Amino acid sequence: MAVDKDNEEAEALTEEQRIAILEKKAGTSRIVLLIIALLLIIVTSVSITAITMLLMKGSNSASNQEVVALTEQVTSMQEKLTAMDERLVQLGGEIPAIKGQITNTSNTVLQTMLVEQEEQNQAFLNTLRSATYDLAHMVPGSRAWLELYSSEIDDAIAQSQARVLRLKALKSSTPIDQGDPFFGEDF
Repeated sequence: MAVDKDNEEAEALTEEQRIAILEKKAGTSRIVLLIIALLLIIVTSVSITAITMLLMKGSNSASNQEVVALTEQVTSMQEKLTAMDERLVQLGGEIPAIKGQITNTSNTVLQTMLVEQEEQNQAFLNTLRSATYDLAHMVPGSRAWLELYSSEIDDAIAQSQARVLRLKALKSSTPIDQGDPFFGEDF
């Protein structure tokens, strides 16, 4: 009778109803399979983590030795850094003394004296130019030598000014050109 009941129920269901029941059973089967797959992934992940932790636990003795070695290296580097800081402070205190020595060297004094001498030479040459002009106006027929000597005096003043600029450049940190610093020409 039970078989007859199932047959009757099966005959009573239409094709569409049977397909709907089968799809419902397939949907629940998919959900059950996904849950089982997720549980397998979780169990596998936990197992791998546990095995890895057990393996790493055995190698901690080597890691502790490495940590001790690295700690010693850091300590020695800190000591070296402290020593370098002390040396830097010491050298920083010596810099003003060195600067004072540089400013008081004979080179600096000689440069200053040469600049003053060139400025005095320029003043003399300017006076000479003025005197030559006045003399040329007093003596008749002296225009030719006025032009000749005026150009020579102007050249001497220009060379003197160039020497002053080069001497002042020696005091600064800018490089000077390759020309002769005292005669203004390359020989």
